[in-house]
Amino acid sequence: MNTNISDIAKSYEDFIRNQMAQISLDLHTTNTEDDELVRRAAFLARHNYVKISTYSEERNVISFVVQDATPTSVTLHINTSNLTCDCPKEHWCRHKLAALFVLYQYIDSLSTWLEGFRAKKMVQMNFLKDERSPESWLRLVQNIYKANLYNQPVLNPYLVESIFSDMQRQVFQHTPFEHEWQNLYKLFTHMALLSHTWKHLTPTNESYRTYYNQFIEHEAEKVKEHIRLTSSKSRLFATDPFYDTLQKIVNYFLLHQTGYFEQRLYIYTFFWESMFNEKSRRQSELALIENDRHIADDVKLESIKSMFLIMLKKYDELEHKLAEINEADMLVWMDLARFADRNEDNQALSMIVRAMLPCLNPFINTWLSTRYRSAFVNAFNKLCSKVHLNDQEAEVLFSAFGMYGMQPYSLFLIERGRYTEWAALHHRFPSSLAYLELCGLKTVFEKKPDALLPLYHALAMSELNQKSRQHYKQAVRVWKKMKTAAKKSGKTEFWNHYVDQTRQQYKRLRALQEEIEKGNLKL
Repeated sequence: MNTNISDIAKSYEDFIRNQMAQISLDLHTTNTEDDELVRRAAFLARHNYVKISTYSEERNVISFVVQDATPTSVTLHINTSNLTCDCPKEHWCRHKLAALFVLYQYIDSLSTWLEGFRAKKMVQMNFLKDERSPESWLRLVQNIYKANLYNQPVLNPYLVESIFSDMQRQVFQHTPFEHEWQNLYKLFTHMALLSHTWKHLTPTNESYRTYYNQFIEHEAEKVKEHIRLTSSKSRLFATDPFYDTLQKIVNYFLLHQTGYFEQRLYIYTFFWESMFNEKSRRQSELALIENDRHIADDVKLESIKSMFLIMLKKYDELEHKLAEINEADMLVWMDLARFADRNEDNQALSMIVRAMLPCLNPFINTWLSTRYRSAFVNAFNKLCSKVHLNDQEAEVLFSAFGMYGMQPYSLFLIERGRYTEWAALHHRFPSSLAYLELCGLKTVFEKKPDALLPLYHALAMSELNQKSRQHYKQAVRVWKKMKTAAKKSGKTEFWNHYVDQTRQQYKRLRALQEEIEKGNLKL
């Protein structure tokens, strides 16, 4: 029977060509399922998995057996142009296609047909590229997303970056030739593609979350760079519809996607800081947020509204929100304070910092995990340095900081000329000589050296208590600094008496006596 396939195919050439044309009309390579269907059918046909089982020339009926996972029968009824298959799939299945492909390759090139079928995708993509509108750019991204990722509900975290990069490469192949459009196109399509991909970033365990976080951070920085390049160029009037649509994409991305809210907010915030800076656009966005009734559960809506109040300089409304601040909201308001600082809004920054002060103590010492306290204190103090706090507010601030704010409080005391209090503070909370130097020891030494004498003594005694020659050497180094401070403050007699008394008190420690002798401590 196989020897007659060529003759059979030539006898029904018109029927076969008509069916192949119908396949081209019904199936689309931009559809992942259709593309996979054609690919599998071609594999079956080319690898001899399709055999003619019976042929009736009188009735014009050809039957095939397709050796798939389960042997399947396909029948072609030429007279009625009807194809049947005993698999459950309706209309076109890979078995019907494979049977037609086997016949077609005896009258024409199957490879050429497959190339033409797949070329339809490129023609469609080029059409979308040439039709410059936000809708065509969105359809282009959607088609590429559907062809590559749509049918994968959970994305393998180890492949996420390579799959996304490949989709992006396909999208960027259609970048406009005009230089003034290129950055906007890349930003627009990148953001649309990221939003499509977001729904697949569902971690099933902690290790998956780590990979997804790395991917998100990487893409966020690329989006940030696209924003920078786009906003640094003069804007064309023709780009207004694209900006409007991009605003909707970004709005949906923040308010309606789920998971990784902090990263979504980071990307969203950068758009509104650097790109969407018209007052009317910001007002319209705030209205959209206030009227949206279907926002994702993880969205911190009040913080987003407050961000727009800062951008729109609605200080009265901002003050009402600040009146409701509590310990649980402190990190949110910390981010908003940073936002105000980045945008050089000193009034908003001052309002937020002062509103946070009463909640600072319970937040740092009760709410905040110990390992994050030093970092928070340093960051908050940096913001406070840009706000002119009065002495009473500063005392509240440093009292809340406690031991985590030693360095900023030390520098504050030096700035106010309160050197004796500086020495008392470090006497109360002992540290190392190196840390004291970070806290302004040199300045205190120059301004009020006598205030340092008790502090130096405490440091030297701390070294002596370790009872080793190495620590004795360190104690002598501290005493040398104490000697200079005593000399500078005119306390020569006191110092010589101190050295004699120390040698007498520790006369049994021969190693210490030797180190003191080498140090030549007396004035």
